[in-house]
Amino acid sequence: MSNTTNFTAWLKELAGDDTQKVISQKSGINESTLSRQLSRGTFRPEMVIALCRGYNRSPVTGLIETGYLREWEAEGVGIPFALHNASNQQLLDEIMRRSDPEALYLFGDPTGEAIDYENIDAPVTNLDAHRSNTQSAQPDTHLRYAAKRGRPEPEEGDDDYGDGA
Repeated sequence: MSNTTNFTAWLKELAGDDTQKVISQKSGINESTLSRQLSRGTFRPEMVIALCRGYNRSPVTGLIETGYLREWEAEGVGIPFALHNASNQQLLDEIMRRSDPEALYLFGDPTGEAIDYENIDAPVTNLDAHRSNTQSAQPDTHLRYAAKRGRPEPEEGDDDYGDGA
């Protein structure tokens, strides 16, 4: 991998005016290893990770800044991890946040966090009418003229059947 990062400038931005000794102590790395890699003008990825952790910066951010990762390579990495670690209640809360059309209709999207929210005036569907566990209306007991009780219509083959012509 061709890396054109100025590691000395990157370390200065990360650690400020800290000495190599302080940087080594905060990062838990050997001072001679830090000095050797600085003199070569490059840090190994493991060094970048240790330095970032020592200064409370995301190692992923450090690896992107130093050219070991491209930004797109880190996109969405935390999503499967977060989903796996989320409680059932957290998952349900997120599902409700994304799928409650009445709340979006009434309150809009003040936080800007709703997924696929379009600010349009649309009627809110009454979900109670579609639920299977709600009591339905009483059936009509008498439907007048729903069916004729007279003789059945003649069919083809009957003596009084005509073709209608």
